[in-house]
Amino acid sequence: MKFISFIAASLILFSCHQKTETVKEATKNLKSGNTKIGKKFFEYDEIEYYTNAIDEENIDKLYDNQSKSVLDSLKMGVILGEIPTSISDLAFIDQLVKIGYQKFSIDTSKFREVDAIFVEKVKNEGVVSACIYVYRDILIFKKKNKVVGIAKICFGCNALHITGTKAHTQNFGENGDYEKLAKLLGK
Repeated sequence: MKFISFIAASLILFSCHQKTETVKEATKNLKSGNTKIGKKFFEYDEIEYYTNAIDEENIDKLYDNQSKSVLDSLKMGVILGEIPTSISDLAFIDQLVKIGYQKFSIDTSKFREVDAIFVEKVKNEGVVSACIYVYRDILIFKKKNKVVGIAKICFGCNALHITGTKAHTQNFGENGDYEKLAKLLGK
């Protein structure tokens, strides 16, 4: 019985030591510029990129116009609100061009860079935003023509609204993510 207790205690200590080493290694990798620490947010084979050049004057009008039509309400919800609310809330995608977004495709040669940005990270520095989020940029991640993830980005506030992932997204923005993504998208 003592032998079994000794083995169990040894296994627990060994596994705790391994976990500590993993966190130390992850932190070292983060500091050295290797940002891929955890799992990717999405598994995909296509990325659609939508961008909207709405100016500040027209943002104020979104609130006033939201009750005028279904399309105006949708526009306000996408640009300033929480649409989509879930990964199954996809009807808005067909309306993005109608509400002022331009559609582009992200070349597959940039997927490695995207993967390095949209990945779980160890918290290293705080990213805090205190402004009204204006989601001018939207990435639609697809796998075999099916939407698997959506990322709405506000570069002005360094804010993100993500749906479709079980990964931990709260540390998005660490290690210059917004700057890297802006450069990748040609902002």
